Amino acid sequence: MVLALVGSAVLLATINFALIFVAFDDIKASFDASEATVSWALTGFTITVAAMLIPAGWMADRYGRKTILVLGMSLFTVGSAAVAWSPTVGVLIGGRVVQAAGLGMESSAALALVLSAFGPTRRSSAVGGIGALGGVAAALGPAIGGTLVDAYGWRWTFALNVPLGLIIVVLLATVLRPTAAPQANAGPPDLLGVAGLVVGIGAIALAIVQIETWGLAGWRFWLALLVGISSLAAMITRSRHHPSPILHLPLYRQHDFALGSMLNLVIAGSFPAMFLAWIALFTNGWDMSLSQAGLAIAFIPMIAGPLTFVAGTLADRFGPRAVIVPGCAFMAAAGGFFTVAISAERNIARVWLPGAFLFAVGVGLAHAATHSSAMVTVPEDRLGVGGAMSRIGLDVGGTIWVAFMVALLAAADDPIEGTRQAAVFLTVIGVVGFVAASRLHYRPRAARS
Repeated sequence: MVLALVGSAVLLATINFALIFVAFDDIKASFDASEATVSWALTGFTITVAAMLIPAGWMADRYGRKTILVLGMSLFTVGSAAVAWSPTVGVLIGGRVVQAAGLGMESSAALALVLSAFGPTRRSSAVGGIGALGGVAAALGPAIGGTLVDAYGWRWTFALNVPLGLIIVVLLATVLRPTAAPQANAGPPDLLGVAGLVVGIGAIALAIVQIETWGLAGWRFWLALLVGISSLAAMITRSRHHPSPILHLPLYRQHDFALGSMLNLVIAGSFPAMFLAWIALFTNGWDMSLSQAGLAIAFIPMIAGPLTFVAGTLADRFGPRAVIVPGCAFMAAAGGFFTVAISAERNIARVWLPGAFLFAVGVGLAHAATHSSAMVTVPEDRLGVGGAMSRIGLDVGGTIWVAFMVALLAAADDPIEGTRQAAVFLTVIGVVGFVAASRLHYRPRAARS
C-alpha cells in the first residue's frame, strides 16, 4: 500500500520531468521570449530541486515523512497550476520554481517512507520499485507530452497535473498512516545551516547552468562559485559542532555511502544529458516530430523500468555491485555501438533499437542500484536526510552533465556529429562507473555464506 500510494506521487512527478523538454520550443514561441529567458524554466527548476533535497530530507526525519510528502505534493500541484495558466514568462518561471520545491520535498520524503516500510534487508528492492515506477513514467512522459503539445499546445501538459495532483494529495492525506518523526526530539534546528546549504547548492548549480552564458572567465560565474563554496564550507563547519545539524557528516565516513553517492553523480546523473542528446538526434538530425521522438525514446524506459525492479531484488540478494558493474558494461557497449553506427540516415530498426536496448539494460541494472548502494547501511532514523544526501549527487550530476551536453552539442558541426560525441561520453561514463562500482564492499550475509 505504501509503495502504491507513494509511487503515484513519484509517477506524476517523473512524467513532468520530460514535459519541459518536449514543450520548450512551443513555450518560447507563445511568449515571444528569448531562449535565454525561457531557459530559466529549466534552470530555476534544476537549482531549486538541488537546493531543497537535503533540507527536505532533514524535515522529513524531524517533522514526519507523511507530513512532508503531502506538503511537497501540494506545492507541486500549485506550481503546475501556475505554469499551466501563466500569463507571462515570469509567472511561468515562478510556477516552475514552486513545482521544484514541491518535487524536492516529495522526493526526499517518499524515499524515506518506502525504505522504512521495506526494512533494512530489502532496501534495494524498495529503490528498485520506485525506479520501476519512474521508468514507466519516463516512458509515458515523452510520448504523452509530445502528443499533447502537437495536438493541444504546451499548457495542457501541465494543466493535467492539477486534477491528478489533487487526487493524489487527498489519497496521501487520508489513506497513508501517520509516520513517526525519528528526529523530532533532536533539539533546536540549525536554521543557519539550512540557509547555508540552500544558498551553497543553489549558487553552485547557478554557476554550472549559466557557464555557457557567463563564460569561464566571467566575474558572475566566479562570484556564484565563491558564494556557493563559502556557504557550503560554513554549513559543513556548523554541522560538525551543532547538536542538530542539517548534514549528518558521519555518513560520508562509510565507504559504500560515499562511493554510492559518487556513482549517483556519475552514472544516474548522466541520464538527463543523454535524454537531451537523443531528443536532439531525433528532432534535428533525423527530422522527426516531437510525438515520434517521444515514442522512440519511450523504448528505453519500457525496458529499463521493469528491469530496475529485478535489479533491486538481485541487489538485495547479492549486493549492489553485482548489478551495477554489468549495468555499466552495457552502458559502455551502447556508447561504443552508437559511436560507430550513427549516421545521417534515419534507421530505427538497425541503429536506434539495438543501441537503445543496450543502453536500457545498462540503465535498468545500474541507475537505481547506485542509489541503493549508498543506502544499505544508513540508520533508520537518518533515512530522510541520508537519502537526500545520496540523491543530491544525481541532481548535481544532472546539472553538470546537461550543461556539458548543451555545450558539446552546440559546438558540434552538425547534430549527427554531436550525437557521436555524446556516445563517446556515454562510453567514458560506463567505463568509469564499471571501475568505481567494482570497489563497493557491501554484500548481504546470505551472499557471503
